[in-house]
Amino acid sequence: MSTEEEIGSFLEMFHSGTVNEVFSGSCSYWFALILYRRFIRDGAVIMYDGKRRSYSVKIKGREYDITGDVTAGHEWVPWLSVADNKT
Repeated sequence: MSTEEEIGSFLEMFHSGTVNEVFSGSCSYWFALILYRRFIRDGAVIMYDGKRRSYSVKIKGREYDITGDVTAGHEWVPWLSVADNKT
């Protein structure tokens, strides 16, 4: 797949009409980045749940994604503490 096709495929996900599904699924990092940038002055931290492979943002002690408060039921760790798998 060419770079242009990859970009087109990525952009198509946002045109599906199901934004919650997109941003709580494989694109949860991108929504976390949006939240992080919006709330950076409030000490926002991008969080990651490796078991569920999803991202959230910790703001004032609570984790949020596009669906709202997702503090409970996850094993959140700060994204910056997750080691890269370099082999």
